[in-house]
Amino acid sequence: MEKKRKTLKSKEQMETHLDSEERQAIVKAVHDLKPPPAYSRAKKKPDLGLTILVVPDSHSKPGIPNHRYEWLGRMVTEIQPDYVVDIGDHFDMHSLNGYDKPGSKSFQGASYWKDIAAGLDARLRFQQELDIYNRGRKKKCKPKLVFCVGNHENRINRFIEEEPRFEGVISIDDLKSKELGWEEIPFLKTKEIGGCNFSHYFTSGVMSRPISGMHQAASLVTKRFGTCIQGHTHTFDHSVRTDTSGRHLHGVVVGCYLEHDEPWAGPANAMWHRGIAVLRNVKDGNLDLDWWGLERIKARYS
Repeated sequence: MEKKRKTLKSKEQMETHLDSEERQAIVKAVHDLKPPPAYSRAKKKPDLGLTILVVPDSHSKPGIPNHRYEWLGRMVTEIQPDYVVDIGDHFDMHSLNGYDKPGSKSFQGASYWKDIAAGLDARLRFQQELDIYNRGRKKKCKPKLVFCVGNHENRINRFIEEEPRFEGVISIDDLKSKELGWEEIPFLKTKEIGGCNFSHYFTSGVMSRPISGMHQAASLVTKRFGTCIQGHTHTFDHSVRTDTSGRHLHGVVVGCYLEHDEPWAGPANAMWHRGIAVLRNVKDGNLDLDWWGLERIKARYS
């Protein structure tokens, strides 16, 4: 009983600073659910940093339609990113596949120049969408284009190393990166943008083996000590860690951008995460990740 009296007294004390009319107004406002007056809008908006659209492994190859690169071009013209980063393995280069022996069924019909033509067809379809959008507009869509060479494109360099008689006949220059406006980053080299590090994949240890495993994104951060974005595995993973200064560090594995299944992958095709990663508000290694699944892209841009 004593406790109840103390409680009542404390409530009375709390309301002594309110006169009767003020209390009635508060009670009425509570019952009426009248929206309060809005706060004034901020006069100075925060700097939202860079927008980077990351195209994961897309494996353009003969016999597979390149519709997805036209969709990509339309997506870029709508999102208007500061950068488009192709994370590598844009060119499949099946003709230089070291796992298939010449004469085997899987190797039949393989052609170096068909592989190159398929990849360039994809590049040109993407560029054509940008050109169509920019035609007659004062404000153009001209993102900076970055291409991180993947292990599939690097097959060209490896083949020349093993077969030096082909030097001068074929080369990595056949990818026409410079002519098409792409900054080409050599295989396993890193491109830093807004505090984020981009590469086809990252390595660790004295043997420089690819960082992999069940918690691949977390391993990227803890083994490379920074924000790292990579492709290669066709899977998706995202992990965030915070360093002693309070910076958020991200590890992102960005999946793949293809519709078709690969016969060599078998059941692993079902593990692949298909789509496009859009990194927003990129600054000092921090970012907001916006994932676009392939079905969402098709529904909007096909």
